[in-house]
Amino acid sequence: MISWLLAFATALAAASAQRPLHQPQHAHHGGSRGSASAGCGINHSSGYNYQTSPGHNFSIVSDNISRYYSVQVPDGYVASKAYPLIFDYHGNTDTASDQHNNSAYFNYTQDYLVVYPQGLNRHWEGPSYAVKGINDTLFTTDLLDHIKTDYCIDPSRVYASGKSNGGGFVDLLACSDAGDEFAAFAMASAALYNDTSLDICTKRRAIMESHGNIDTVISPYGGPGSGGDLPDILEWVSWWGQRDCGADATPVYDTTPAGYNITTYSCGDWDDVVVHYQLYNLGHCWPSSTGTNFDALHISETQNCTGDRDLAYTPVVLDFFSKWTLESAPHNKESW
Repeated sequence: MISWLLAFATALAAASAQRPLHQPQHAHHGGSRGSASAGCGINHSSGYNYQTSPGHNFSIVSDNISRYYSVQVPDGYVASKAYPLIFDYHGNTDTASDQHNNSAYFNYTQDYLVVYPQGLNRHWEGPSYAVKGINDTLFTTDLLDHIKTDYCIDPSRVYASGKSNGGGFVDLLACSDAGDEFAAFAMASAALYNDTSLDICTKRRAIMESHGNIDTVISPYGGPGSGGDLPDILEWVSWWGQRDCGADATPVYDTTPAGYNITTYSCGDWDDVVVHYQLYNLGHCWPSSTGTNFDALHISETQNCTGDRDLAYTPVVLDFFSKWTLESAPHNKESW
């Protein structure tokens, strides 16, 4: 931990400029910003939905395997209005329902449709412990196509978020061609087994991540993990800064908030295209200011998911997503 903090302090001293980025207030954005999907006109019940009928859970067939998911439909869902869409991926050994209660988007907005895919055997593609041969990027593409035919979606405003193994898969998705359908990506305590060097990933994306500096499950300092080797988180953040903004990308640091530091990268039209929250006293958690989300109620006290309430991460993620569309997202821009 000392080495990580020293590295941050050294980089802070070398930064050429300081530009504060305080925790934003989420602004609601409803309605269409682009062409609507084929699912417009089909009515759906509001709330958390996961069954077509008792005993029959939502599912699709992907790569000849039945795969499952659930959906949070906004209150007052209007079948003719194109909604932005979030795919939210649970952590290793967790479920779609667990992640629904972890990010808890429903507590902060009724402007987004949120889909919670279920990992096979509660894992996602990437780490060594995942089910061999399972293609979750294909599952994501197939499920996205299905959702677009069943719900009224703005295809220019599709986003991905996830925690731990789910966060690592969001990063894997961002580095894949399947991620071209997504405008921005956000992670918490991401298990980045597949992104361990700058040149592994060649995509430019809008990226956000949060990580606690007492996380003993996915260490922020890198090294061996349960599913393979892990990168140092601050170094990984710098890779995304370089991927988006070039080799001379310059980080900006904000140490003014109580309880966490913020690192950002900006270039050209991409303001804060990479954002990282380093939380001083948090472990392997989706940060919650209320201490009432799934992690706060179920993760052991050693991770301090209940005790550290400095950052409400979900509205921060929503504000980040609200900035990006496929038209403005980095992968549609020229190289720097």
